[in-house]
Amino acid sequence: MNTPFTLHCIAWQAGAALLQDVRVAACASGLLDADEIGSDDLDESSRHALALSKGGRAIGCARLTPQGSIERIAVMPHDLRTQIEAALIEMLSDYARQTGLTPIRIATAKPAAH
Repeated sequence: MNTPFTLHCIAWQAGAALLQDVRVAACASGLLDADEIGSDDLDESSRHALALSKGGRAIGCARLTPQGSIERIAVMPHDLRTQIEAALIEMLSDYARQTGLTPIRIATAKPAAH
């Protein structure tokens, strides 16, 4: 299936600015809690999934912690928000399996406000 976005599995250092931008924008839209927008001790040791629009704009992100938790799932308001969120989770779940880490918890994103 040809999607209008690409996914990248990266370290925090490789995309901190883009990951942070998505978190801030998702928080401003009410899609992420304010306590989840800043970086914390887990960001450096976690693997991150980043979704970019075909134009290269960061539109979603999530992280897989060393403890196997997929969290801080943040997706910009978008028609394909559910699809992007699912793709981020799938990418990190696949990464976890490939590296021998079994996700033990998935903290889903907040539902969109209507």
